[in-house]
Amino acid sequence: MCTSCPKQKKLLAYLFAFSVSFIAFYFAFSPKEQVTPLSSAKPIVSVSTFTLYEAARAVAGETLQVSSIIPLGSDAHAFSPSPSHVANISKSALFIYSGAGFERWAEPLKNSLPHTVKVIDMSTHVTLIKSEKGSDEHHDDHDHGVDDPHYWLDIDNMIRMTQAMEEEFSKLIPSNAPLYHANAAVYITKLEQLKSDYATGLKECKNRTLVTNHDAFGYLAHANHLKNISVIGLSSDEQPSAKTISEVITLVKKEGIKTIFFEELISDNVAQTIARESGAGAKSLQPLENISEEELKSHQTYESIMRDNLTKLSEAMECR
Repeated sequence: MCTSCPKQKKLLAYLFAFSVSFIAFYFAFSPKEQVTPLSSAKPIVSVSTFTLYEAARAVAGETLQVSSIIPLGSDAHAFSPSPSHVANISKSALFIYSGAGFERWAEPLKNSLPHTVKVIDMSTHVTLIKSEKGSDEHHDDHDHGVDDPHYWLDIDNMIRMTQAMEEEFSKLIPSNAPLYHANAAVYITKLEQLKSDYATGLKECKNRTLVTNHDAFGYLAHANHLKNISVIGLSSDEQPSAKTISEVITLVKKEGIKTIFFEELISDNVAQTIARESGAGAKSLQPLENISEEELKSHQTYESIMRDNLTKLSEAMECR
């Protein structure tokens, strides 16, 4: 009889338990094999504004890494890229900006980017209109010039932007061209319905004059046959003269305008002053130059924001 067998059995049992524990510990806590995240393997598309971001995401789906440059909640007119912004844009396959003078920083930047970055000025793919203030009045170098750069508020231009995205992404990844075409078609169908709803909603209105503190709604007014009156020009940091404010107050009283519109992301002091002096109300209208953190968290889109704008316009102009 082996007197040492019980001790050997205990030792073997101990070694077995230790081995199992070690193996479990190893797999639980040892460094895993490095797996590159899918997103980092995707071509990067850097875009300057929210509307470009939304159109790009709608067309690309999950096949491209779309990065928005201008921070949420900031005044897009006042934005200036930091060195880290420039570094990120330099890693992109495509850099798409609005153009028509909207981003004053983009023109000098594009000439300094690596040749591997394809630069796209989206304003060359849409139909531009002239700003009445830009063509009639003198503005300093903060203004955008005579072309109004807020072209995405004409839904037809949003459709053209989507088509341009489809074309560029198909060139970037030809094998995905059928997917990009299908995605663009779905998004354009939504935009066409939105355009139809605007035409219906603003067809018969008691008052067709749109008064805003900033000349950002020219395309919306032009596409829907509204008279566009703005207190300041295309640049949101412009200061109106006392004479201009007085003239707008007189106009509001004369035409019985019920609402003065302002933008949430810039000061509403001028609009509130005119509303107070004329007896009108004051409401925000979203020009979609940018959106806030709250709007993003509540899953607001170009379509939902434009529909909210339509509701406010219809109420203010007493449409039926």
